[in-house]
Amino acid sequence: MTILANLMLGLMYLEFVSFLIGCFVYRRSWPLPYRCLVWVKGLKTVTEAGSMIWLVTTATSNHWMYNLYYPLQCAGLLFIFYKCSIHPMVKRFNAWLLGVMPVVLCVFWWKGSFYELNLLAAVAFAFLLLLASCGAFVDQLLEHGNTHFFRQPLFWLSAAIMSYSVGSIIYCATWEYSKKMIMYFSIAAIFLSAEYLINIGMIACFICLRLQRTGRGPSPATEEPA
Repeated sequence: MTILANLMLGLMYLEFVSFLIGCFVYRRSWPLPYRCLVWVKGLKTVTEAGSMIWLVTTATSNHWMYNLYYPLQCAGLLFIFYKCSIHPMVKRFNAWLLGVMPVVLCVFWWKGSFYELNLLAAVAFAFLLLLASCGAFVDQLLEHGNTHFFRQPLFWLSAAIMSYSVGSIIYCATWEYSKKMIMYFSIAAIFLSAEYLINIGMIACFICLRLQRTGRGPSPATEEPA
C-alpha cells in the first residue's frame, strides 16, 4: 500500500505541473478546442485537489465530486474532439457521441446514491471517450498530408485519452470485485498508470501547441485557423 500511496502523491504533483505548463504556454490565439483543453485540465486539477482536501478534512466520501466531474470531463473532451475533427465522417461520428452523452447521463444519473461513485456512468463515459480517441486517430490517418504524428497535439491528446479510458474502464468495471481480490494492487496500478499517461500526454500536447505558435512545428489538425 505504501507504493500506491507514493504513486498517488506523485500523481498529484504531476497533475499540478501539467496544469501549470498548460497555463504557461496558453495563448489566446490557440484554436478554440485547445483553449478549452486548458480549462478541462484545470477542472481536473481542482477536482483532484478538492477531493483530497475533502477526504482529509471531513473523513467522508469524496465520490460525489467525481460524480459531478465525470460528466463535465466527458462533455468537454468530446466537444474538443468534435471541434478538432476534419474528415466529415469522423466529425459526424463525434457529433453522434456528443448526442449520446446526455442520454447516458440521464440513464445513469439517478442510479445509486449520489455520495457513492457511479461506476456504470464512469464506465459509459470512459467508453465514449475511448471511441472519440479512436476516431481522432482515424482522422489523422485519413489526412494524407499529415505525416508528423508525433509533432501533432491531437496525436498526443488522442493517445492520452485512449490510455486513460482503457484504465478507467478496467478500474471501474472491476471496482466491487477487485477490493476482495489479490489483484487489487495490479488493477489500481493500471488505473494510476493511465492517470500518469494522460498527464504526460497533456504536457506533450501543450508543448506541441507552443512549438507551433513559434513556427517550429506543423499547424494543428483543426478546422479553425491557427
